[in-house]
Amino acid sequence: MERSPVAQKPYMNKHRDSSAGFVLVEMLMVVGLIGLMTGIAMLSFGSMWGNLRFKRQAEDLVNVFQMAYNGSVETSRRYAVILDFAGQGFVLREYKSLDLTAMDPEEAILQTGYFSKDLTIDYVVYDDLDDTRDWENVSEARFLAGHAGWQYGGIVILLDDDGMPWTLVIHRFARPVELLKGEWDLDSLGMLPQDTEDVRF
Repeated sequence: MERSPVAQKPYMNKHRDSSAGFVLVEMLMVVGLIGLMTGIAMLSFGSMWGNLRFKRQAEDLVNVFQMAYNGSVETSRRYAVILDFAGQGFVLREYKSLDLTAMDPEEAILQTGYFSKDLTIDYVVYDDLDDTRDWENVSEARFLAGHAGWQYGGIVILLDDDGMPWTLVIHRFARPVELLKGEWDLDSLGMLPQDTEDVRF
């Protein structure tokens, strides 16, 4: 016996209703997944952008040290890179005397820079083991470049926006300034302690 079209209609409508409900659930799941992936991508992009800002500022600082060294070697002038802990910045200046306190603070300043929250100068250890963490009321650290190299080499520990350490390595003689990921010490870098008297400056 054949079924009439009227008898088939309720069955077909029921099938269409469940199919439409299934499609709606699928769409909601897809929208939820897209939202989740977008949120993860935004967090990742924000972290990557912070890292890019850190690296750009750290590379600027590397270039300042390298300019001071190269300028001293090529011109026989003396330059100082002064790191400011309080203001979180640096000054590159020329000087004629080893006594920087005798200079006019505004004289011979070649470049200044300040860091954003993406880069923090944490501490400095010179290659004679003088450590700014041992100083009281430390406000700055100085690296002096002369025609024979740096008066002192050492490491500068920088922190990125996540508080992760990076090490800026200043070798006393004829080696480029390096930026290394992590918190390195002088011993692991093969930078044996040296006294000023042992080095021509």
